[in-house]
Amino acid sequence: MANPYMVDTTYGDGLIAGRLTDAGLLDLLATYRRRVAGTYRPLPAGDISKLSGSRMWMSTKIDGELWFLVAKAGERFLANPRGRVLAGTLLLLEQANGIEDGTILAGELHARSENSHPRVGDLAAALADGASSRASSIGFTAFDLLEEGCVTAPATYEARLARLAALLPAQAHLSVVVTDNVASDSEVQTAFEDRVIAGGAEGLVIRLENGLIYKLKPEITLDAAIVGYTAKADRPDLARSLLLALMREDGQYVLLGSCGNLGADSDREQLATLLAPNRVSTPVRWASDGGGLYAFVKPELVAQIKVTDLQGEGSDGSPSTAPVLVFDGTTWSSTRSIPSARPLHPVLQRLRSDKPLEAASIRFSQIEPWLGATQSRQETSDLPASTLIRREVWTKETKGQSAVRKLVVWKTNKEKIDSSFPAWVVHWTDYSATRATPLDREVRLAPDEAAAMQVADLLVEQNIKKGWNKAP
Repeated sequence: MANPYMVDTTYGDGLIAGRLTDAGLLDLLATYRRRVAGTYRPLPAGDISKLSGSRMWMSTKIDGELWFLVAKAGERFLANPRGRVLAGTLLLLEQANGIEDGTILAGELHARSENSHPRVGDLAAALADGASSRASSIGFTAFDLLEEGCVTAPATYEARLARLAALLPAQAHLSVVVTDNVASDSEVQTAFEDRVIAGGAEGLVIRLENGLIYKLKPEITLDAAIVGYTAKADRPDLARSLLLALMREDGQYVLLGSCGNLGADSDREQLATLLAPNRVSTPVRWASDGGGLYAFVKPELVAQIKVTDLQGEGSDGSPSTAPVLVFDGTTWSSTRSIPSARPLHPVLQRLRSDKPLEAASIRFSQIEPWLGATQSRQETSDLPASTLIRREVWTKETKGQSAVRKLVVWKTNKEKIDSSFPAWVVHWTDYSATRATPLDREVRLAPDEAAAMQVADLLVEQNIKKGWNKAP
C-alpha cells in the first residue's frame, strides 16, 4: 500500500514533517474537526447549575491542539485536520507500535511539563523548532476513537472510552484522557473550583449522554476600541451591534470582532448617540452577521467586554485571521491580515472612559495566550497569494427573495512555506434570506487538484437541482 503522506522535511534526528496525500483520510479528519470538535459549546461558569443528565463524563481540558494518531499502511503517524503530518522517531509513536492498522484516535497533542499544566505556546515552539530536545517533550492524550482496525467506532462515548483504555495502557508520552463519571452539577462545580480556579488548569470538558459537549472555562475580560456600529432597522436611534478592535504596539488596529449583546434599549440609545456624530467615510467594508454593513467611526471610545472563550482557529480547523486597519485621523484603510483570535459570546459590560485610546489600554497582546500555534505563522502579507482556479455562482428566486449558491476552488500556494495551510481549498456558500440562518458555509480541504475537483463536483451535484440558474 502506498505511503499515505508526503515527506517535506526530515530532521537529523529522524523526525519527519509531511503532508497527507490520502484525500479520503484528509476529509475524514477535517469532517471530525468540523462536526464534533468544532461544535463544543462554551459554558460560562455561572451556568454550571444548568447542566442536567443522570450521567456525564468530565475531564480536565488539556491546553494543546487537536491531532489524530493514525495507524495505516504499516505506518504510525500524527496528522492534524489541515493535513499536516508528524512521523519518524517521536517517542509517542514508538509507544504506539502495538496499535492495529486502520485505527484512528483523536486527541490533544501537547508539550509535556513536569512542573505545570501543558500550554499550547510550548507546543507551538516544539513544532516550529523540530529539534530533538523539544520534540521529545511532545505527548498525545487520546479522548475519542474514530476507527479501530478499519471498523467504525462504537456509537456511545462510554464504549469508545472503554476501547481507548484497552488500546492505550498509560505510558509516558501516550495516554487516554483521565475521565470521571459525574451525576450532578455540584460535582462539576467542585471540580471547576479545585482544578481550574485553584489548580490553574485551562478548563473542563463535559460530555452528556445526549451527545452534547461543553467546554467550561473561566470568563475572559477584554478592553477594545469601538471602530464601528450598526443600527436597528426599525429603530435607527438604537445601536444593534458594535465592531471592536485591538491595537498593536505600532499603533495599527486589528479587528477583534462584533458584539451584539449591548444591554437594554436605553444603553443602545446612548451608544448610538455617542457614535453617530463620529461616523467617517471609508473604503473599508465589513458586514455584520445579519448582512448589514458597519458604519465606521473615529476610534474614541473604549469598551470592556466579557467573552466565554477566544478561538485561534475556525470550526473547520483553518487559521483565524483578522484585517489590520490604520486610521489617519479622517478615514480607515486596510493593510493586510494577521493571525488573530475570535471572541465567543461577547457581552458589553461598560464603556471605559478612564482608559485612553493607546496600545497599553487596548493592547493586542490581551489575546495572544489564545493564539497558540498561530503565533508562529507568518503574516498573510509574507506568504504567496492564493490562485483562484474555479468559481461558479447560481441563483434562484424564492418567495420574491433571491437565493445564491457559490462554489470557489483555489490553490493556496502556501503549504510548502507554512504547513498549517492546506494545498487546496473548496469553499461552498449558501445564502437564502428566507431562512432563520441566512448564510451557511462549508469548507473542504484537498491535497491535490484532482481531489479538489472531485469534492467540488460532488457539492454541485448535491446542491444544484431544478430551478437554479447559473450566473454568467
